[in-house]
Amino acid sequence: MNRKLTLAAAGLAVMGLAGCASISKTYPINRVSSGVEIMPLNRNEYKVMGDTKGEACAKYLLGGKLPWFSGVPSKTVSGVEGGGGSFLASLPLIGTFFGGQEKVIQEATYEALDKVPGADALISVRVRTQKKTSIPLLYREECATVQGKAFAIKTDAGNLE
Repeated sequence: MNRKLTLAAAGLAVMGLAGCASISKTYPINRVSSGVEIMPLNRNEYKVMGDTKGEACAKYLLGGKLPWFSGVPSKTVSGVEGGGGSFLASLPLIGTFFGGQEKVIQEATYEALDKVPGADALISVRVRTQKKTSIPLLYREECATVQGKAFAIKTDAGNLE
């Protein structure tokens, strides 16, 4: 009887360490970059500057974003609170509460906008997220890819060509 109980406990432990992965894709209709709210624009009020793509990943060990205690600058889109690289997210054990998929999406959006000089926001945004847990509660990775069309808002000071 004791042997069966030990075997069952070992089987549960192996299943618990197996890990998992999930992938999701979204295409938010009529969405401008997360956190950016603007009045509807007429077509002559903005210029589409081209397609762009940004990618970002976060790796967590014992709940803290690697590298631990990094305090790396956060990369966020204007008007959005928090960031993927905050110091609190890099603290072991409590970092899980300050990181997460939304922060990684913000970093990927920042990277996509950064690739197109002068871009103000994105339209036709497509988001692909992937989350992989190798050893539950010990190590996980979260990645995001953001694609869309970068555009610039025309100002009264001058026209974009």
